[in-house]
Amino acid sequence: MSTMNTFKSSVKKSIKKASFFSPQINFNKINHLSLSNLDEEEGFTLVELIVVVMMIGILSSIAIPQFMTAADKAKQKEATGIVAALVKAATAYSTEYGSLPPTLAQIEEYAKFQQCTDPAAATLGGQVCKGATPAQVNTGNQFITSSGNYNVEFQLGTDTSAAANQIFQVRADPNGTAYAPSGSAVMGCFNPVTSTSEVFEFSAASASKGPQAPNFRSC
Repeated sequence: MSTMNTFKSSVKKSIKKASFFSPQINFNKINHLSLSNLDEEEGFTLVELIVVVMMIGILSSIAIPQFMTAADKAKQKEATGIVAALVKAATAYSTEYGSLPPTLAQIEEYAKFQQCTDPAAATLGGQVCKGATPAQVNTGNQFITSSGNYNVEFQLGTDTSAAANQIFQVRADPNGTAYAPSGSAVMGCFNPVTSTSEVFEFSAASASKGPQAPNFRSC
């Protein structure tokens, strides 16, 4: 009899343990815990949300202009490479022939350049040039880069000395309605008398992006 009672007691305990872990019991406990946790947790206040939005706005106002400046500086490097190549080509031509090249036809053997062929390149710049097929330029003394971002021009000018020595001058101005107001110019020159050459990048500061009037840098 005692053994039977002990067995029944063990069975009842097993049933209680099983029912404690039953799906129904667990579901009720989860609901209870969730509701109690929600009661104890606190959300964001309106002031906290306003502060977060203001911080995001401040960070955006700082980061976006910096990104745009870096993008414009990267575009300027294209013009710097072209100006430097023209100056080196003029130097090589002067060394070989004893004179300066008046057009691109004379320096074709030293440097080759591509231009944007879209008819609206001078006004729209990169907007139309990005979809146009570039073509090699080998005549004249002016062209718009294949990207449409710069208008490159060179001339045979004179230096500032009393002898007014002939020098090679080149300039690259930002081109296109979208990029011209924000881009920075690049200028270069080569003086065969003094054997000096220069490539100058204008800064991104609004007051010193480079002259927009038709003039060149002397060296």
